[in-house]
Amino acid sequence: MVQANIVVVGAGVSGLTTAVELKKSHPSYDITIVSSHLPGDISPDFTSPFAGANWHSFATIEDKRLQTYDLEGYKRLVQLAETDPKSGIWANDSYCFYSQSAVEEMGNKKPDPWYKHKVENYQTIPPEQLLPGTAHGYRFKGVVITVPIYLNYLLQKALEMGIAIKRVSALKEIGSARQLHSSGKRADVVVNCTGLLAKNIKGYRDPNRQYPVLGQVLHVRNNARTEFAVDGVDPSRPDESLYIFPRKEGGSIIGGCHRENFDSTDEDKELTKRLIDRAIKYAPELIDRSFKNNPEFMDIITVGVGQRPFRDGGVRVEQDPDLHWLVHNYGAGAGGYQGSYGFSSEAVRLVRMAAESIHSKI
Repeated sequence: MVQANIVVVGAGVSGLTTAVELKKSHPSYDITIVSSHLPGDISPDFTSPFAGANWHSFATIEDKRLQTYDLEGYKRLVQLAETDPKSGIWANDSYCFYSQSAVEEMGNKKPDPWYKHKVENYQTIPPEQLLPGTAHGYRFKGVVITVPIYLNYLLQKALEMGIAIKRVSALKEIGSARQLHSSGKRADVVVNCTGLLAKNIKGYRDPNRQYPVLGQVLHVRNNARTEFAVDGVDPSRPDESLYIFPRKEGGSIIGGCHRENFDSTDEDKELTKRLIDRAIKYAPELIDRSFKNNPEFMDIITVGVGQRPFRDGGVRVEQDPDLHWLVHNYGAGAGGYQGSYGFSSEAVRLVRMAAESIHSKI
């Protein structure tokens, strides 16, 4: 088996998952994770801690590549929910609702997701069970991830497997990562999992635009009955939506928005108010004391405002065309958690090819 020194740049969900999956597949690899942020840090530049997070694929019918990534993510996350309580993942019913205006925008064609025959327990919701004001809906077995628990779960997995962790200053040039391996030797392969920061690093080319998209979520102590989202909740605000994810340990996540152009990463207090009003409208049990002893008001723990790392053309998982020692895994947008195992599986294959190619020339 080829031995290789690997540096994974980034300790968000993509970097941690890639490092762990690399070590599982190739125990002979000596892996070091380097990052300016680690689980537990809070910064607008460190996207992973701000996620909701659940599984709801954004792949279009035509995007077979992203479908493959997301489906692998679905299977692995459901498996973790059922077999490892330490992961902080909860399998439960996920409901997707569409307002009348959302259905009309789609030409009165009811949404027919590509994954309806791929996920567990999929079914269309009967009209009498739709939420008030919605015109269509479906449900399936989904997952909700408590991200602080899950990120630390991945970090602990990495440490248990002998993966080194190094906190470093944000990289300015990708080639410098080759000098950061914990052995002191030059890394054979570098995996670029830098997310939002990828657009600031020099030394490689990306022909596609990379850009941040702002999101805002509320973490509340109130418990919702089930996980659900409503598309087209306010036609006058197309960059806003409603989703509620009850977490395994109690409390819920309420979101959100999708703002490509923004001036600040501070809380939008008016958006917070709109999210609360929408949540109470569609999930009145949130302030019903008879349901899990909820408070009679929205008890907010934190308001999270973060920037999602979007990229035209979607996630970049490929060997760099100019640098044989560099593999990319960044630009997942809002799908970092749900696609993480699919992205990492491809990255593992590419790292193996790069390492074997390098050692064959020695």
